[in-house]
Amino acid sequence: MPPGTKQTKRKKRKNQKPKCTPLAAFFAQFNSFSFDENQSSNKNLDRLIKVLRCDVQDPERREVCKGFKDALVQEFNERFGNDGNNISNWQNLCRVLRIDPVPDSIEACRHCVWDTRVNLVDLVDSARTGKPAKLFPTLGELTAYTLQEPEKFFPKENMYQGGKELLKEITDPHFGKRMNGSAKRKERKKKQKAARAAAGGD
Repeated sequence: MPPGTKQTKRKKRKNQKPKCTPLAAFFAQFNSFSFDENQSSNKNLDRLIKVLRCDVQDPERREVCKGFKDALVQEFNERFGNDGNNISNWQNLCRVLRIDPVPDSIEACRHCVWDTRVNLVDLVDSARTGKPAKLFPTLGELTAYTLQEPEKFFPKENMYQGGKELLKEITDPHFGKRMNGSAKRKERKKKQKAARAAAGGD
């Protein structure tokens, strides 16, 4: 191998441009701002707002925040997929959440993910920063953490931006049950009918 070959390859790899993710593309719109990939999404947003000098009531600030939320959801979909019926998407999510062993069925994956308490903004950022998202032992601790960082509320109102099923099921477990619970609904109605009959109803 000629001298300097390894060094040349290393230099090329170092100079490669990072993948243009939805969040990177969003921040790239602002020429006066430099997106820091190693920084959390909400910290980047804070810096952008300071650079733009947007007041709380400024319409530009609301527009910027809306665009940020859309990009955040799009980045989730790009990283984890948006098909709630794709087992590969669920298993990938389980691996990122450090669920071991990774279940071999969608239903088992769903329950493991629903039982895992993680901030979704941190989860999205972890794919870019390489820093594992923090897992919380209780819902109370996750809530307290999220309330300390207002921009870390995941934008549910934007979750249909570029996809819906997987993200919808994660943020609202009952959605998955409604999507796949026709048999349970029939059973519930049957029980309700039997209860009304026992009570002397119709």
